[in-house]
Amino acid sequence: MESFFDKIVNSLSIDQIHEPVRESVPSKTTLAGECVCIIDLAKKQLVYNSGFKDLLGYHDDQVDFDFLFKGYHHEDIDLVKGVIKGVLSSIFKSACSDPDLKFAITFRRKRIDGSYLHLLSETKVYELDANGYVLKVFTRLLDISFLNLSRAVNWSIRSRIIDNQDIHHSVQEFFKIPFTNREIEVIKEIEKGGSNRDIGRRLCLSHHTIATHRKNIFRKSNCNSVLELMVYCRRLDIL
Repeated sequence: MESFFDKIVNSLSIDQIHEPVRESVPSKTTLAGECVCIIDLAKKQLVYNSGFKDLLGYHDDQVDFDFLFKGYHHEDIDLVKGVIKGVLSSIFKSACSDPDLKFAITFRRKRIDGSYLHLLSETKVYELDANGYVLKVFTRLLDISFLNLSRAVNWSIRSRIIDNQDIHHSVQEFFKIPFTNREIEVIKEIEKGGSNRDIGRRLCLSHHTIATHRKNIFRKSNCNSVLELMVYCRRLDIL
């Protein structure tokens, strides 16, 4: 992620990162099962953090900018980083003051003892410059493990300048999805279950055609089981 942030910062001129305009400041008070931080995107620094000891086991002085992008579950890491890159790329495409921008994403994150928590990360604008560029963001991490969600990584974005569909396209660009649109349809039907005949009836295709698609899907994904395929496709945000 470091080279990506370097590229983002270098794309901003000196004029674009001065004369900050502070927007509404979220509460920095931490509750049980959460931690908070303020991130300076331009300087790649944390200017404030609290609650990481109680939530993840790390003392606040052990938490820095790089820490925030480590410790993801191995099944979540590629998708989480792809989504974050997609969001930031969209935000920095143009200067458009959007103090109400809010980005939320869920993922599994390792604690200091090696166990994993399922977290919800909520990020809001903390500071804009005079031209409307985002300088600092406020992030709150909450433990949502008790929800027992079936899907580890989910996200949403509320913004006047970007939407979820933009992020989906960005993720697809990062991961270069190998499947055709028809194959993606078949994958979604495979997730629902049933034989090739069942899937064929639902898609109005012959079971021979479904069998061919299934063979190509497993070849392209290099997966050996349906479970493996489902994990792979969730990483690509197909499911």
